[in-house]
Amino acid sequence: MKKIIFLSVFLLGLFLINPTVKAQDEKAKKEKKAKATDANKATKDAEKAAKKAEKDAKKKEKEVAKTQAAIKEVKADKKAKVMDEDKAAKKAERDAKKAAKEMAKTEKEAKESKVDKKAKVTDDEKVAKKAERDAKKATKEIAKDAKEIKADKKAERDAKKAEKETVAKTTDSKKVADKNPSVKPEPVKKADRATEKAVAGEDKIIGKDDKGRTIYGGPRGGRYYINSNGNKTYIKKDA
Repeated sequence: MKKIIFLSVFLLGLFLINPTVKAQDEKAKKEKKAKATDANKATKDAEKAAKKAEKDAKKKEKEVAKTQAAIKEVKADKKAKVMDEDKAAKKAERDAKKAAKEMAKTEKEAKESKVDKKAKVTDDEKVAKKAERDAKKATKEIAKDAKEIKADKKAERDAKKAEKETVAKTTDSKKVADKNPSVKPEPVKKADRATEKAVAGEDKIIGKDDKGRTIYGGPRGGRYYINSNGNKTYIKKDA
């Protein structure tokens, strides 16, 4: 009887214990499954994080490379700029020297031009003064020639008048001589040598006419003799 009671109690215990164990097993399975799920999730998160980190690393690497390239480019640009500035400075220096030379040349030419201009002004003044002197001289000569021409014309008129008087006297003398052979014609009156020399001046002697009068050549090509009154008497070319 005791055995039956023990067995009954044992079976009852098993029956009572079994749901608890089963519940514990299910709970354990759930926990295990949850842990597995958490582990998978953690793994996936880790993988995702790793991929993201790798992606970020690559991005960072690209940014670093880009930054380094930019730094190199800046350095290259800076170097090129320095070289360009050096070239520009050298060119500016050459241009400045060239400009200085051209300015010095221009100043020299200006000074020479000023000297030449001054010399030219002096020469022009000399030429002007000489021209003025020549003009005055020419004016005097023209006045002198005009005076001489006027005097020559007057002398010619006087000579013609005297010639007419002489011809008339000669004609009268000839008439008288023809009537009276003993009357001799009056000799042709001539100016004395001193008067002729004073009136003729530097005019050349061409010769003498048939009446013995000295014939002179005038400055304008005319021919004349000096009458007894001391005046020039021009002879016509066909005479």
